[in-house]
Order: sequence, then structure tokens, then C-alpha cells
Amino acid sequence: MGIKNNSRRNFINKCFSSGGLFIGGMLLINCRGKNESPGDESETKIQGNLKDPCNDLTDVSDGEIKKRESLGYVKQSAVPISSCGNCALYIPPKSNEKCGRCILFKGPVYVEGHCIQWAAITT
Repeated sequence: MGIKNNSRRNFINKCFSSGGLFIGGMLLINCRGKNESPGDESETKIQGNLKDPCNDLTDVSDGEIKKRESLGYVKQSAVPISSCGNCALYIPPKSNEKCGRCILFKGPVYVEGHCIQWAAITT
């Protein structure tokens, strides 16, 4: 009869090597393509620049775009009395601009827009 080498050291080595392969494979699968931005986003930025200056997000970082989305910003408010134009956080456009801005995030803002942080103007 042959003597099998069933030591704890061999068992632990096999567990770690199998577990390492499993975790490495899962990381490889889950992280694949995370640095690539979808083609739709760049096309939207370019189209927005050509058609509507208030939709031009070419100089806005991806982090700021995510911030806009997390605040629920939309181009058209569902409630007309609570739009960006009558929000305390809205920055009106300068004389040479067509779009306003917001204190909370970067990029152009529609006067008819809305987000979840809308605050009434107090006088």
C-alpha cells in the first residue's frame, strides 16, 4: 500500500490555491469592462452640444453626471411651480449664455428642470 500524504499543510495549501483561483476569476469577470464608457454617453454629449446647449455635457465629468442623476435632475419639472427657475439653488444664465447653473452640481441646467433638492426662494 502507498502512503498518502494527507497532512494539514497540504490540505490548507490546496484550499488557498483553489480559493485564490475562484476569487481571482470572480474579480476578473466582475471588473471586466468597468473602465470603458458606453458609446451612448459620448454620442449623447456630442448630440447635446450640436442641438441644445443646455444638454451639452461635454465638459462635465462622469462623477458630476452621476451626481446630477443621484439628485434626480430632469429637464422638465412635473410640477411647474417647483422648477429650477424658481429654486433658491438656481444660478441664472449670464447675458452671453442660454442656460442656467445649479449650486449643487456642474453643467448647464434648464430653467424648466427639477431635482429632489428643490428649495423655495425666500424673500
